[in-house]
Amino acid sequence: MPVPFDAVLVLGKAVGREPPRCHRELKARAAAASAAHRAGAGTVISLEARLRGQERAGSAIVAEHLAALGVPAARVVLRQSSRSTRDEAIQGAALAEELGLRQLLVVTSAYHVPRARQIFDEVAGRDRATVHGTMGLLRFANPTERGWILDGEPCASTIRSEGRVEAGLLAAEAALGWLPSRLRWALESRAGTLWRG
Repeated sequence: MPVPFDAVLVLGKAVGREPPRCHRELKARAAAASAAHRAGAGTVISLEARLRGQERAGSAIVAEHLAALGVPAARVVLRQSSRSTRDEAIQGAALAEELGLRQLLVVTSAYHVPRARQIFDEVAGRDRATVHGTMGLLRFANPTERGWILDGEPCASTIRSEGRVEAGLLAAEAALGWLPSRLRWALESRAGTLWRG
């Protein structure tokens, strides 16, 4: 059964903090995107810039993994411009509009799904973007993709610790809820740039 999406956006992961685990998570996201591509999502997008503590941009790392999995370079759209989930939502929605994409599948790790879903709902709308964890694409995965996805699935302690971070970020975003959307989004993007480099 094909996926009902025109494109898949791979959300970035700051790999400078806990590099082995974070690299596995980013690799799992790329594998899930590859599976979605084979199942019908014609374009794969990655937008992450080089963040503090990283030698390479997250999008370059994702591109390397996609190439290893056989995703044609012509079907991959790369930018090195985002430094936060809010950036990825704003830039991803604009890029989808520019490319005439109707339905965007957003892939991330399970603990990140609730906040990413809230941000993409605000920016792109529920009818334009759907957020899934990597395990949600497992049924479309070939053996190599399946191995990468399972290897990158966060353990329970990581889900708890990352979940606390995500809850804190959600609370901070909610505290700014009284501001006009565009101003709040600009502040969140700026904070991401300052925090992640």
